[in-house]
Amino acid sequence: MKVSALVRGVIDLLLVVTFVAELFTGIGLYLAPSGRIAKTIGWTFLGFDKDTLDLIHTYFGFAMAGLVMVHLVIGFNSMLVMLKSGFRKSKLRTVAAVFVPLLLLVAGYPVFAWYGGEEDTSTVDVEYTSEITGDVYITGTMMKYYIVRQLADEFNVEVTDLIEKLSKNGIEASPDDTLAEIEYNYGLDHEEFKAMLEEIITELRGESE
Repeated sequence: MKVSALVRGVIDLLLVVTFVAELFTGIGLYLAPSGRIAKTIGWTFLGFDKDTLDLIHTYFGFAMAGLVMVHLVIGFNSMLVMLKSGFRKSKLRTVAAVFVPLLLLVAGYPVFAWYGGEEDTSTVDVEYTSEITGDVYITGTMMKYYIVRQLADEFNVEVTDLIEKLSKNGIEASPDDTLAEIEYNYGLDHEEFKAMLEEIITELRGESE
C-alpha cells in the first residue's frame, strides 16, 4: 500500500506519543499501592492519581493498538520484502528475530496476569475471632478510614498509650495519622497490622481495668 511520506511520518510520531504515554502510566501503575491505600493517603505519581493513570493507560492503549494496525497495513508489503531478504541471508537470525519477541510476549502474559491479580481485596471485612484479642475487633472500614485518635476513642483507650505501644513495635505514629497510611509507609501486612492493633488495644483495656 503506497502512502505519502507525510502520512507515514505522522503515524510514526503518534506511535511515539502513545508509547511514551503508555510507558509513563505503566510505571506509575506499577509503583502505585493498592486502590484502597492509594485513595486513603491521596497517592499520586507526578500529579496523577491511580484512577487517572489507569484511564489514560487504557485509552492510549486502544489508540496504540489502532495505530499499530494502520502501520502494519501501510508497511505490510515492505515488511514482507525485508523478511524475505533477511531470511535469504541468514535463516537462523531471521527465525530468532521472529520468534524471540513472540516468546517474550507469551512469557510476559503470565507475569502481567499475576501482577494484575495482586490487587488488594482486604476492603472486605474478614470475620475471625482471636484468642489473644478477645472481643476487640477492628473492621475493614476502621483500617481504611480511621486515624489513630479515632481508633483509640472507639475502644476507650488513651491515644498516647496506643502510640506508645505502637512505638515499642517499631511504628512511629501521631494521633492524626491514618491507619492505612501507617500500613503503607511501613510496608505492613494488612491482617498482621490489624491483629497487632487488636492485641495492643486488648492489653490497654486490660491494664485500665
